[in-house]
Amino acid sequence: MGKQAMLLVRGGTVVTAEASFRIDVLCGRDGEIAAIGPALDPPHGCRVLDAGGLLVMPGGVDPHTRIGPDARRFADIGHAALAAGTTTLIDCIDVPAGHEMRAAWEEWRHAARGGGVDFSAHMVINHRDARMAAGMRAVTRECGVNSFRLSCGGDLPDTQLLGVIDHAMALGALCAFDTHRGQVADYLRVGLRDAGIGTVEAQSLSCVPMIEEAGTARALMLAGVLGSPVHLGPVSTKGAISAITTARLHGQRTSAEVLVRHLVMTEDDDAPFCPDLPPLRAEEHRQALWGGLSAGMAAMTASGAGDDATQADEDARPMPDLSGRLGLLWHHGVETGRLSVEEFVAVTSANAARAFNIYPRKGAIMVGADADLVLWDPRGEARALSSCHGAPVVSGCVRHVVHGGVLAWSDTQACAAGQGRHVARPCFGRKLSARVRRSAHLAAQDG
Repeated sequence: MGKQAMLLVRGGTVVTAEASFRIDVLCGRDGEIAAIGPALDPPHGCRVLDAGGLLVMPGGVDPHTRIGPDARRFADIGHAALAAGTTTLIDCIDVPAGHEMRAAWEEWRHAARGGGVDFSAHMVINHRDARMAAGMRAVTRECGVNSFRLSCGGDLPDTQLLGVIDHAMALGALCAFDTHRGQVADYLRVGLRDAGIGTVEAQSLSCVPMIEEAGTARALMLAGVLGSPVHLGPVSTKGAISAITTARLHGQRTSAEVLVRHLVMTEDDDAPFCPDLPPLRAEEHRQALWGGLSAGMAAMTASGAGDDATQADEDARPMPDLSGRLGLLWHHGVETGRLSVEEFVAVTSANAARAFNIYPRKGAIMVGADADLVLWDPRGEARALSSCHGAPVVSGCVRHVVHGGVLAWSDTQACAAGQGRHVARPCFGRKLSARVRRSAHLAAQDG
């Protein structure tokens, strides 16, 4: 089978997280960007895609999905994400009790291939023992995993959480914390259930803001005493943004993600139940999240797609995160002046790619980067995301999506999405780890 044809994206405005240019982009036969520049001549046999009047941006990077090793589910959600301008998903993988971490990763990788988007993994840590430690070592060295997800309110005591963080840092990996739930929320939920209070209301009443705020502070403390970077999220409260801001002002290396739903909906809106994600919050929290996003405190947006209630058929439900991530951020961010066009690219692709060490392969438009491009029409009219009552409003629209140098989705012509590719994420260097530890200890003394 021969190599794919080259593709020239011509006449558009290229937008990166740093700047905007009127230049062309040539996608090579190897799936990478071969050249960029003004008025490029198409090589012999090269296809040409007219981008006149469109913005050419890096394909979206979603740093938090919960799909798991389900091939059909991955295909449904992956193709919906592709049509919405997301070309890379970082999925959370649970390790069933009694299973090897490497085996769980292999099962997931096999299922993810048919999703039509590129994919990478966070491994979820629910316990710590010698077997889990060996699994962490195996997936970082052999599987391109550089992050592990933990829960601040789970069953692991502080001593075990510290052990996981320390081991991850020695491997050059990053720990990411869910901070919105845990044993306190579980206790409250049981009482609410016994009182006959329904699932959706019980989630809102049990996952209260103070639990997330305490969990955020705890995660920052645990990482801080070891001098470790930490990733948090999804964050959904004003208090969490405040704690992250304070930590960063004291020099702690912290990144965080926010779900699109928390930027555009409040607790007064009707939304499907998502058991593993924070509930919708009051208006004061929504405003604080926009402040955190624009100021870089929670500098990336995620979908959480794959949770029980975030299916790919979101045209039939008012849940915005999967099919509306870009359109909602454009309408409520760029159109309102909260975000510049370059910041829009940063929060939808570049910042996540940097945080998880796949930049500039992802999240950038430069020679040698993966040829994953979204051709975005900024003139797309404002409209409801779905026909459901109360559905949030989007504007702008995806016209074409290039994935690996191939036109994978278009609103004007038939395309073949193809299979997704696994994205190995290199571990962070040991010299960086030592430097971060020193900086963190100095920051702690200053604080």
